[in-house]
Amino acid sequence: MDVTEDALLRSGFTQPDLQKIKNNVESYGGTLGEAIQDLANRFRVVLWLTSVCLIVFIILLLLSAKETIVGGGISILIAIIIAIFVQPPVLSFKSWLFWRKYRRTL
Repeated sequence: MDVTEDALLRSGFTQPDLQKIKNNVESYGGTLGEAIQDLANRFRVVLWLTSVCLIVFIILLLLSAKETIVGGGISILIAIIIAIFVQPPVLSFKSWLFWRKYRRTL
């Protein structure tokens, strides 16, 4: 996949965002396209994890006692927050949008 800086800037990335991605590529190897794809995949994982957590919470609402609902809801919320902030949320969201829009043309 041939991703250019101009295409990323046009799709909403800022210069500091690009610099963070370039620093990562220089430190760990790979290409700009691979880094964008990896960030997009991380965002998809967070979406799936959040969906599963919400389904578990709905099951808790339907089948559990009030005390279990409160405790389970708090722990599910903490799990979602940790999952979101383990990876860079803004960069991964922008990468996901870029990947969705341009994956067929690149």
